[in-house]
Amino acid sequence: MPWMAINEKNLPQLTKGEKIGVSKVELYEGETSPPDYLSESELISLMERNGIGTDASIPVHINNICERNYVQVQVGRKLVPTTLGITLIRGYQCIDPDLCLPEIRSFIEHQITLVAKGQANHSRVVQHVLQQFKQKFSYFIQQIENMDALFEALFSPLSDSGRALSKCGKCLRYMKYISTQPQRLFCGTCEEVYYLPQKGTIKLYKELTCPLDNFELLIFSMPGPEGKSFPLCPYCYNSPPFEGIDTLFGSTKIGSTGKLGKGAGMPCFLCPYPACRHSLVAQGVCACPECSGTLVLDPVSAPEWRLYCNKCNCLVLLPEGAHRIATTRERCAECDFTIIEVDFNEKTTPLEDGATLHTGCILCDELLHSLVEVKHGKSFNRGFGARRRGTSRGGYRGRGCAAGKRVDPKMSFRDF
Repeated sequence: MPWMAINEKNLPQLTKGEKIGVSKVELYEGETSPPDYLSESELISLMERNGIGTDASIPVHINNICERNYVQVQVGRKLVPTTLGITLIRGYQCIDPDLCLPEIRSFIEHQITLVAKGQANHSRVVQHVLQQFKQKFSYFIQQIENMDALFEALFSPLSDSGRALSKCGKCLRYMKYISTQPQRLFCGTCEEVYYLPQKGTIKLYKELTCPLDNFELLIFSMPGPEGKSFPLCPYCYNSPPFEGIDTLFGSTKIGSTGKLGKGAGMPCFLCPYPACRHSLVAQGVCACPECSGTLVLDPVSAPEWRLYCNKCNCLVLLPEGAHRIATTRERCAECDFTIIEVDFNEKTTPLEDGATLHTGCILCDELLHSLVEVKHGKSFNRGFGARRRGTSRGGYRGRGCAAGKRVDPKMSFRDF
């Protein structure tokens, strides 16, 4: 076998401090490759290592996943997952990851072994396992829309429809926007579906990204001259990163499953994250005069600038025709409203000497107060403003700041 012989080159004797001349410098380009698919023998070894099945049942398990077209046996006895198998696993991972992990089957096999050895009570083991699977089944049925969305996106004409709109924050590849009801985004790489607000238009928002998850922001515009426009992050909208959003703002969940995202998610005007310049903290101006919500600056309403309430239909029209209106980090000393900065048009500026830049509070500043008009709400007055902007967003907790231990509805077997 000469082709297997090792070619050795003896290095010369070198001394410390000796300088060696460089004869050639080369740069090789390459890329990492994913791990190969499992072979039948490798899968059997993994099943035995995790305590799944017996010598008699392991071949039956492998034959079942082949007959159900979850995997296909290819050259070298490699088990290659099919689209059906991958989608099924993705659906389980979205709803209850325990169902596709080896711990459950391993746990049951271990309990059966204990029963056979007389170390566990047969009826108690059966009762516990049935109870756990009954609760898992109930939870799975409540979340079945996640599975339906994946299968619809991959096994219907919708998988070939839609247009590339925004980048996914996980894989940094473009997601498809499917405009048919219900409107949603589909990431073909991550195989995940993100629901969007309904009955409006969706556009990319200046290629800006969410600082929490790196997803590109979208702008949603409601129809009509008085329709709201607000930015949103697809991931935050479907999986709010802060607890208490629905309770604090009274959003209604749509559908029998109560899934967030089909009408009740977390747009940027509900987000309390202080470091994001699109959040409620940065764009909120003052408390709503009609409800417990907050008036937020509409970022794309130029030249007809306005504020809108993040809970009710109250609209506040700001000076029309201004080049730019933006919120600042300063607060009014009298009413605690956010100070806004207005850059007026040179031809229509109300300021003296042709000045265009003006900062002030829409309640306490005489000029701005005279240019403000309230629609679908109560008028501003000097007695208004006692309620601070912060009162409408108090009580938020991050994911890791829950007051007490929460019970996992998936009822994991690990705690048994």
